[in-house]
Amino acid sequence: MSAPRETFEKVYNEFRDCEFNKEYYGRRMQTYRDRLRNLDIFLALFAAGSGVAGFALWNYSIWGVAVGQIALGVLGGIAIMLGIAKPYFKWEDKLEGLSQMHGTYSSLSHAHKDNVLKIKDARDIDQDAGTRYETLRSIRGMLLRYEDTEPPQRLKDESQATVNERYPVDFFYYPEDQVPPRKG
Repeated sequence: MSAPRETFEKVYNEFRDCEFNKEYYGRRMQTYRDRLRNLDIFLALFAAGSGVAGFALWNYSIWGVAVGQIALGVLGGIAIMLGIAKPYFKWEDKLEGLSQMHGTYSSLSHAHKDNVLKIKDARDIDQDAGTRYETLRSIRGMLLRYEDTEPPQRLKDESQATVNERYPVDFFYYPEDQVPPRKG
């Protein structure tokens, strides 16, 4: 006799939750990488002494007003303020924290997937698989206090869609008499 369907669902849902968090924190990490890269490019282009100041565009004038020089001055001033403020944004710290969450969830997800594949091979949840599940679940429990409290809905939706596409219901093993209904 196989384990009850609820036991299979608990194991599979935990795996899918770790996959979701891996995707979510990977996307959040990329957002901060993009922000830092864009800010660094802006600072490099418009900081004082930049070669961009030599472009002919900045010599443009309208009705005798050197709008190019004014625009360059404004952008240079913004670059100076952003350069001073950059450490206070703490984007590097946020990126490091997101990277740690992503790495941890990647490891947990990989271990859960190994467990899921062993369940598929054994066609049951034996004691070892149950023990692995409980161990991995307790490790994940330690991460809960570090998770985002209000994750952006768009990132949640994108991450969930990726997981659903990667691991549809038919990826998982259920005993013949316990196959869940297909959604959709």
